[in-house]
Amino acid sequence: MQLDWEGLRTFAHVCQTGNMSAAARELGVNQTTVARRIARLEEWVGYSVLYRDGRSVGPTPRAQNLLETAQSMQRTVTGLLENEPASNRNNKEISGIVRVTSVDAILENCVAPHLARLQQAYPKLSLELIGANRNLSLPNRETDIAIRLARPESGAFHIKLLGKLESAVYCNLMGDDENRLDPASMLWIDLDDFFADKPEQRWLAQTFPGRKTIGYANRMSIIVSMMEGRACCALLPVCVGDACSGLKRIDGYEPDGREVWLLTHQDKRHLPQVRAVADWLTDILPDGKAITRL
Repeated sequence: MQLDWEGLRTFAHVCQTGNMSAAARELGVNQTTVARRIARLEEWVGYSVLYRDGRSVGPTPRAQNLLETAQSMQRTVTGLLENEPASNRNNKEISGIVRVTSVDAILENCVAPHLARLQQAYPKLSLELIGANRNLSLPNRETDIAIRLARPESGAFHIKLLGKLESAVYCNLMGDDENRLDPASMLWIDLDDFFADKPEQRWLAQTFPGRKTIGYANRMSIIVSMMEGRACCALLPVCVGDACSGLKRIDGYEPDGREVWLLTHQDKRHLPQVRAVADWLTDILPDGKAITRL
């Protein structure tokens, strides 16, 4: 009997996501197709492979070994595709549009300035950068690659830790003497309360608990604009603060950084255009300053 690879692959996705609808989104098919593939797989092996527990589904006891086999095959195929020598690829012929999402600060200051380098290597490739504070969905095909500031808790992703996004205290001195500067007594512009639980914001609250905040925003570019024309401070990513000539980085403080993770859908990682952009991002982002390697 011919190997039912699509059935095994679909079975692995269903078990990994915990339900058929999520597996369908990740595979780019509808739920009826997933159900049909599972039924065909069960006919192929001769027993039930899934059982339902409330809202989630999982492998039956008898199908545990089958799941391990499916996952092993999945890892093997992915590994073979990812380890294809770069010399076997014709960079000049790689084409298409690759969508990358992340927070604005990383896209504006760490990715966009290097676009010419990508264009030189892949002249037929186009890059779409989508700045968003919300996490656009890889499974729902909203994006091809995501740069996240936290490790995902679940999902069928190829993930890679790139490094740590560094932050620092920056002040608009407005002619004041830097040597007499005391950030604790100055006015502040902060991120809004939505980000209060983030590591760097917790550090800020602990280090300057009594600071007077005169403005809030949900984007770093807005915070920088709000700092114009007044002596004030803000906690900014190094990639943002160092790019602003009117701001002075204040030494002596070491805010907590944020881990930077590169995510690609495991079913897209092998696509030449997606792989090319993922490799390019892996190369340019950990610059040792704004994003340091761990």
